[in-house]
Amino acid sequence: MSDLSIQPDANETLAEQKRFGWRSDVYAWGVVVVLILALTLSMIDRMILTLLVGPIKADFGLSDTEISLLHGLAFTLLYVIAGLPMGRLADNYSRRAIAGWSVFSWSLATTLCGAANNFAQLFIARVCVGIGEAGLSPAAVSMISDYFPSAKVAKPIAYYSIGGSAGAGLAYIFGGAVVDYVSTLDSVTLPVFGVIRAWQLAFFVVGLPGVLFAVVFMFVREPRRNKTQQDREAGETVPVSEVVRFFMRHKDFLTLQLGAASFAALAVLSLHAWMPAFLMRTYGLSPGEAGTGYGLAVLIGGVSGLLLTGWLANHWAAKGMRAAHIRIACFSVVVGTIPAVLAPLVSSFYIAIVLSAFAVFGFAAAIALAPVALQVAVPNKMRGQIYAFYLLTISVLGYTVGPMVVALITDLVFQDEMKVGLSMAIVTAVAGPVSAIGFWLSRKKYFGE
Repeated sequence: MSDLSIQPDANETLAEQKRFGWRSDVYAWGVVVVLILALTLSMIDRMILTLLVGPIKADFGLSDTEISLLHGLAFTLLYVIAGLPMGRLADNYSRRAIAGWSVFSWSLATTLCGAANNFAQLFIARVCVGIGEAGLSPAAVSMISDYFPSAKVAKPIAYYSIGGSAGAGLAYIFGGAVVDYVSTLDSVTLPVFGVIRAWQLAFFVVGLPGVLFAVVFMFVREPRRNKTQQDREAGETVPVSEVVRFFMRHKDFLTLQLGAASFAALAVLSLHAWMPAFLMRTYGLSPGEAGTGYGLAVLIGGVSGLLLTGWLANHWAAKGMRAAHIRIACFSVVVGTIPAVLAPLVSSFYIAIVLSAFAVFGFAAAIALAPVALQVAVPNKMRGQIYAFYLLTISVLGYTVGPMVVALITDLVFQDEMKVGLSMAIVTAVAGPVSAIGFWLSRKKYFGE
């Protein structure tokens, strides 16, 4: 297989300053901050359900497996399908408009989750959340790639992923506090919606701010599309068939890269989905206490991992190390696997939280660095579509398969909800090594070895 790394030619290097002269570095980083905040909101809306497992199970009479369907399958059912056309839209139309409408639509859908009165209604509302969120990241990553030169894009893309870890951490911390508060209320009467259960109010509290935040994208400038020689040869519109042919030409690298990232997502999202419930069941904590503990682990571990590995990837790449981001992703998975296995097995709440922080540190960094190779290797007019396919794979394995396998092991093998910690340990013990091996092999394919 040929070397996939795309290096700018001499003329492009000389013209780089002119190509990016339309924006200042401060403005470019300001847009990255806006996108990070949007991703943070998406993670809060996505993860709030994990803190509501107890009251939802009690009110709707559900099993852990049915809860996993709400958390995973409902969210990803159309998220993965909508992601591909959203990626194509991002390759051809206004990405800031796509991002803005995505924020608005998923925030409104999250609010509607609070109006659900049975499993089916909540499932449909979660499906709508997934559809809305499908448009953000393809548009965001494509925008970032056009706001920065290719030699400097690794850091902002990695930092964008901070919104994922920060949002998940804040979802647990903020969401736990909200759930604790609303649990003290018997019922709430809202205009239009009428009387709702106290726990349903949590969806309204986290969903409505996003509806207002969507307005910010009206003031974001759509970046020029930076075209390499490959892009100019491809023309303005790349047919889907050409994207498929590109994927098949480089399937050895892309399959390994996508697979490795997907198993990393499976491991960490299994923890995200069930660790709060594990902490509440094992240590008798309230949602606020469990959310604060695990939220701090996700926030500190995830953000520090992304900051460190983002800087390290740029530093090593500047020193001439090829595929530095893939090497670091592999190492990060190795660092995160053992703590991920041990966290739900130890008998101390505080040790479990510390181990969880190291687990998130490793897996979140790997998931954030994986797309960097794609953005460097893939021509501009295909980036949104390839990245959407990346999101599809990590979503299917991460959000759907991971939480569901944990629940199935708990319900069908152990038949005891108190054994959910052991189920998580089994899943992460398998997923971690598979991810590390995949990254290592993809590095070799990236080199053309």
